[in-house]
Amino acid sequence: MAGFAWLGNRGWWLRRLVVGVDVVLVRHAESVVPYAGGPDDYYRPLSEVGLVQAGGLVAELVGLGPVLIVSSPYLRAVQTVEPLARAVGLPVRVEHDLREWDSGIAVTPDYARHYAGSWADPDFARPGGESLSQLTGRAMAVLRRLVREQVDGTVVVGSHGTFVSRALVGVGVGVDWAFSRRMPMPAVYRLRFADGGVSVLGHVPETRWEPTKTAPNLNPWHPSRSLGTGSTFACGLGLRRSRSRRCGSCGTFPRCRGRSSTWR
Repeated sequence: MAGFAWLGNRGWWLRRLVVGVDVVLVRHAESVVPYAGGPDDYYRPLSEVGLVQAGGLVAELVGLGPVLIVSSPYLRAVQTVEPLARAVGLPVRVEHDLREWDSGIAVTPDYARHYAGSWADPDFARPGGESLSQLTGRAMAVLRRLVREQVDGTVVVGSHGTFVSRALVGVGVGVDWAFSRRMPMPAVYRLRFADGGVSVLGHVPETRWEPTKTAPNLNPWHPSRSLGTGSTFACGLGLRRSRSRRCGSCGTFPRCRGRSSTWR
């Protein structure tokens, strides 16, 4: 980026706008199911299956060339990105603000009812907890801070299902409780911060993506078949609507909203 040398120390922001920073949100792999009297959120680990899944993510993500790997302080999130960190020779940096939603909900078998209520009223906060709207604000603040630290490259973020869902809400994707509840473990979403906006490049592994009516513009992405910037969508951050790919349902440019989830 020698062409920006004339800007001196002020050139970092222009380089980022031109090149872009990718943020790869990783929901942790399968974890041990929480139970009364069991490990708390900080120490609940991955299951045996989850440890295998974490190792499998390396092949999916190593080709992105991560320059920074950060994680929630919760053990299951750290364990999910540790194999990738070892493979690329980077440490895992722990960020407290990447932790899961502070829901204020005790361990209970009918947790889904409480979650559904909070998604219906995102501003509601239980005593000692945070609202989903507050979680969205926390998620976007920490992601923006991580992006500001980088000139370009890929930042891998190990976190949790509700955190990832509300981060997607923060960039303009209309996800809901059904989407969040159905999110697999692990799940990976790739965001690109560039040109003053954010684009969602999609979800990996592609075979596990199930589109929903409330998130029609979140398209499958896979390192072996990158969609580039062809799957961008309009959002409140000034994102450019894509003109490079045709809707798989009606053939229009840009992709129609809600008719199809498949690019041609």
